[in-house]
Parts: sequence; structure tokens; C-alpha cells
Amino acid sequence: MNSIEHHCQGESHKSNDKPCQDCAYAESTDRLSMAIVCDGHGGERYFRSQYGAQFATEIAKNAIREFVNNMADSTFTGSEGKSVFDGAPFTDYSAATATDEQIDSRAHKSLMWLFSSIISQWNAKIADHARQTDLTDWEMNNVEEKYREEFILKREKGEATFEKTYGCTLMAYVQTPDYWFAFHLGDGKCVSMRVVDDRLVCGQPIPWDERCFLNKTTSLCDNNALEEFRYCYQGDGQFPLAIFLGSDGMDDSYGDGINLYNFYIQLFKTGIRNGAEKAHKELVKSLPVISKLGSKDDMSVACVYNDTNPTETFFLLTKFQKDALDSELNNVEDKINTLQKKIEDAGNPETLDNKEHINYEYALKDLAKAKDKASRLVRKRSVLKGEETKFKNNLKNKDSKVSPVEEDSYGLG
Repeated sequence: MNSIEHHCQGESHKSNDKPCQDCAYAESTDRLSMAIVCDGHGGERYFRSQYGAQFATEIAKNAIREFVNNMADSTFTGSEGKSVFDGAPFTDYSAATATDEQIDSRAHKSLMWLFSSIISQWNAKIADHARQTDLTDWEMNNVEEKYREEFILKREKGEATFEKTYGCTLMAYVQTPDYWFAFHLGDGKCVSMRVVDDRLVCGQPIPWDERCFLNKTTSLCDNNALEEFRYCYQGDGQFPLAIFLGSDGMDDSYGDGINLYNFYIQLFKTGIRNGAEKAHKELVKSLPVISKLGSKDDMSVACVYNDTNPTETFFLLTKFQKDALDSELNNVEDKINTLQKKIEDAGNPETLDNKEHINYEYALKDLAKAKDKASRLVRKRSVLKGEETKFKNNLKNKDSKVSPVEEDSYGLG
């Protein structure tokens, strides 16, 4: 197993030097691998959310370690050392779809204990930070007066809480030799890559919360934050090939489908070809560009991936990309054929009435766009073929190092 992570300031934050409000963490050992992403809220009311995200990441990291240690302690599990996930098939949970059986399960109760611990520690940490840390020069110059005054008044009250000032989301993935689980509060996307019947399958294993829409999200700062956690787990020996966590700046740039998957696949391929250090450098280089061309938001990515069979994994990943490109290209070619027939059937454009001529012009423009898209898809397929060829050539000489090949993150369109 291996892991990488990076987070960076969004393009829209640079004009007034607004701090990066994202935070990401990843680690991988034989005993425990984890990835964490927290995204501080961007509104003025949440003007210390960068600290909220940092604290949530650190607290979650330590709470996860304690949780995993407890899973191996029979006095805690009550199951002769077996974890509460032992033998469990893939299981997902959200409050909106929960069954009584799920709510009564030991796994659910254990995870709720973990989430409750994180929330409690986070609230204590932000309260200490709020009372010990005066308003900064940046906050004095950039935060609306009413929120500054509210903050100052709260500091004078011993029972006051500061959740809104420090509000952030939380997403994490955890893997041990015996089980894995993931949990999420807020927006952003958790993307899994699995092998099913010798084919790569990409998906999003944690149930989505429909309350996370546009600029709305659930959060650690919500009064009912514990009830808003969603999660999934598995303990029957089946593990993802890789898990990628990204803040909403990523899916706002790429969408939450094939373009997002392709970016993560390219990052994964860099990791298994050239190592985690090279993949990290690519991530550091890419995230500011994605923010500039895409969402303009802060960006964060953390991932855990299996790098024990790099050759097999490379071809699985590339096959997925080729199949997706071929499917998209077939759809575009069908559209081209339909548009060409529509244009031919229209006859002489000089004889068309006004409405028919407008439809004719639209068809011509749509055809030009479709042909341009087809050309781009063919070029992308050529890049993949070139990657495969270079990879195969490198395999012929086992003593040679795998050389870097042309990267293509598949753009933002």
C-alpha cells in the first residue's frame, strides 16, 4: 500500500490572500492506512474554518488510530479480538435509508462512538483556540464587522461555542489487514477503484447526502452533526484497489463522473509507474492549475492505493480508460451521423424558410462541435496507446527503470 496527499489555496483566494481552508492527510503502513480530507467553509461567518479543517484532520487521525487499536482489544470488542467488521460484506449507511438492524448493530454503535469522539474533541479544540487566539490583522481587515463582534462577545462567555466560526466538512478512509471503512460529513467526493471479474470498476461507496447541493453542505458545525455522518465498511477480505478523497473543488471542476475518475486514474498510474514521490509532485503541480481553470476553489486530494502489482494494475486502469473513450467516441460518431443526415435532408439552404434556416445553422454548429470532440477523443486514445506501448517496451528490459511518459489528465471539458 502507498498514499499521497496535497491541498492548496484556491485561485479565487489569491486576490485578498484568503487562507487555504482545505486540509488533507494520508499515511500508509502494513498495519494501518488512512486518508483524510477536510474542507473549511468559505463564507465570512466561517472565517476561521482553515483552523477548523486543520484541527478536524488531526483529531480524526488520532481518533482513528485509537479506534483501530480498540478493534484489536477483546475487552472493547467483546468478540475474542475480532473487530465489529469481522466477516461483514460491503455495508453502507445513511440516516435517510437506515434500517433498525443497521442501527442496532455493533458496527454502527462503534462508528457512532468514533464520530461522537471526533465532534467532542473538535468542539473543545476550537473553543480553546478561539479564546487563546486574538483576531488577526487579516481577520480585522477582511471579516465583516458583525461577525467579528459576535466572535468577541462569545469569547467573554464561558459557555459559548464557536462551531460556525470554524465550520468544516470531514471525509476519511481507513484500511487495516482485516477490514476497511470510510465515512463522510459534508460535500466532496470519495471515489473507489475495485477489480470485479478482472475489470476495473469506479464508484462512490459512501451514500450521498442530497442536502449537499450547490453551496450548501452538512458540516461539523451543525447542531445534529452526529446524525449527518454517512459511512460504509467491509470485513470479508475484499478491499478496494484504491480510494481517492477530494474536496468539492475537485468535483466542481471535473464533475463527479468519468472526468474525475480519469484524473485519479492518471495520478494512480503515475504512482505505480514512477513511485509516490513522483505522483505527489504531479499532484502539487496539477491542483493549482485545476483550480485556476475550473472551480477557482481550494483544492485537496488524499488517497490510499495498492501498488503491489503495478503491471497488472496499469493495464486494468488503461483498459478502463480505453473502454470509456471508445464508448464516448461511439456516441459522438452516432451524433455526427444523425446531424449529417439532418443537414442533407434539409436540402438547399437557400430555399429554407426562416425557422428551417435557423435549425439548419444550429445543426451545422452542432456538427462542428461534435467533430471537434471526436478529434479530441481520438487524440486521447492515441495518448493511451502510446502509454501502453512505452510501458510494454520498458517491461522488456527488467533492469531499466520505467521512464516517465506523457501525462494527460483529460482536461476540464
